[in-house]
Amino acid sequence: MSDRQTKERNTVGIDRFEGKELEYLQDVLDSRHLSGQQAGYLGKLETAFAEAFGAKHAVAANSAMSLLISACYAAGAGAGDEVICDPLVQFHAIASLWQNAHPTWADVCEDTWLMDPESARQNLTPHTKAVFATHLWGLPAEVDALRTLADEHGVVLIEDCAHAMFLPYKEKYVGTWGHIGVFSFCSGKHMTCGDGGMALTDDDNLANRLRSVTCFGESPPELATVFRMTEMQAAIALAQLARVNGYLEEYRRSYAVLSEAIADCDWLQPRAVKPGCGNSPYIFSFLFQGERKGIELEPFKQALFGTGENFTLGFTQVPAYKYKLFKQPMAYQNKGCPLHDCPYYKGSYEYRDGLCPNAEALLPRLVNTPCMISENAAKRVADALRSAIEQTEGH
Repeated sequence: MSDRQTKERNTVGIDRFEGKELEYLQDVLDSRHLSGQQAGYLGKLETAFAEAFGAKHAVAANSAMSLLISACYAAGAGAGDEVICDPLVQFHAIASLWQNAHPTWADVCEDTWLMDPESARQNLTPHTKAVFATHLWGLPAEVDALRTLADEHGVVLIEDCAHAMFLPYKEKYVGTWGHIGVFSFCSGKHMTCGDGGMALTDDDNLANRLRSVTCFGESPPELATVFRMTEMQAAIALAQLARVNGYLEEYRRSYAVLSEAIADCDWLQPRAVKPGCGNSPYIFSFLFQGERKGIELEPFKQALFGTGENFTLGFTQVPAYKYKLFKQPMAYQNKGCPLHDCPYYKGSYEYRDGLCPNAEALLPRLVNTPCMISENAAKRVADALRSAIEQTEGH
């Protein structure tokens, strides 16, 4: 067996389809009903997911991205409106563009790298319709403060829970703090059916709007799409849901092993985990701060990459608002809306350097490595990380 094959066998997730996935899939094939059926596995999955999180409604779709777009629509965002987005990722801004809304950006906290509620407050205007908050890489944003802020100003808080399956925050799971919570089932997530997603809400009106836009009917009351999840996807996801908490426990042990590897290094900063915050590990991330000790980034980068393990440095390098897509009039055939010369937009917002200083400072120095791996694999990665630290300090 090659080294690569050995590493893959040590990765939790390679053998995740060991429950009732095949049984449920065969049941779907035997039924001859492959499209999503409320009386079939789709309905079973939505009911089970809502019950597991203590939510009133669950709405499935073919992807989390489809649900982000649908959530933006359900929030009432459209031409001339603003949607506050997370600068570390681009998905929410793209979802806003699909609804012809104008993305604006709230900075992240220096220690958690999650949306700063005070920055969100400063970015609220009379044009704001929604706020997107990401539970990035498995740690929770301050959604209690963000929900209070949203309710005070009559806007919709949408939680992006793509990395946050069964993630506790204080007395509830994330995904149930906001008006809408969106989860991802794409390959590589905590639970998967190849692709797919689920939205949670306790609001009857939002649930109806989500359903009306995600599933085109005979006489659609809204400008609808067909974002429907198939019965095959729902069958696999239902089987995955039954076991995902067991995998999360494994990932938490792996995260602890990786955290230990940098605990004694005073120039690598781990993410802060605040009181009341749980962890649903997706990516293990830390911040290079070698400048404080006269240590240069390049030697550490070379040492990391020389280990042969899966480390990445710099993530996206720049905040999303610096992407060409948002800085130039590329959307909607360069017609000006929603970002440039849109006659419906009465606000004033410039995508300038320094817009989110914390995000701009963090991104080039973030170091990431997967932590959805077995404890044995995590020990190997941790040893590689310690070796890179020692090599850099001796450089």
